[in-house]
Parts: sequence; structure tokens; C-alpha cells
Amino acid sequence: MDVAAAIGRRDVTTLAGALAPGFVHRTVGGQSHNAEVFLKEIQHIPGEIAFVRLDSLEVDVSEVGALVTGIQHAQVRIDGKVIDDRRPFVDWFVFNHGSWKIQVAVDVPAASLKDAG
Repeated sequence: MDVAAAIGRRDVTTLAGALAPGFVHRTVGGQSHNAEVFLKEIQHIPGEIAFVRLDSLEVDVSEVGALVTGIQHAQVRIDGKVIDDRRPFVDWFVFNHGSWKIQVAVDVPAASLKDAG
């Protein structure tokens, strides 16, 4: 399943199927949210979503899960203005009932990367 495409369609049914029990979404320096809140946030992304895609994707698989990192690149149109957003992310996948599911998703604001350097 293409998680980025499902986000671009605001397809929360498909996204819900990609989440492991106990899923947590966190933004670095922010609060954590459960699956219900995460899916509501996806439904309420403002404007028209032109696309969501993943760039610079890297996957490291271990005996207990898979660490996926990359850059989420999205474009939305709000009141005729195009907003181009690129943000790093870290996702932790677990193998659950025969398929890979997202256990933890972490958004890393680009500003925090600049502040750390």
C-alpha cells in the first residue's frame, strides 16, 4: 500500500488499515496522538492536495521491525496559493498479522534540523 498516496486522497480507511494497534504519531517537540486523532488530522488537511510523495526513502529491517526514514513532499493549494512542504519523517513498522504496519510515525520539522546544526 502507498501510504503517501492514501494521505493525498485523505483515504483514512486505507490509512487505518496500515496502522498497528497502539499506533502513535508524534512531531518532534510536540505532543503524541493516537490513531483516531492522526486520522482526523488527515481528513482536515486544509485546501486541495495536489500530491504527497516520499523522497530519499531509506529502510532498515531488523528482527523486531523496520525503520523507515525519508522526506515527505506535499503540495496543497489554499485560496489559490500553492504551498510546497518538505519535511523529514521517521516511521517504525512492525510485522502484525501477516503484514507490515506503522507502529510509530514521527514528523521532524525542517526548522528543528536547522536549529540542531
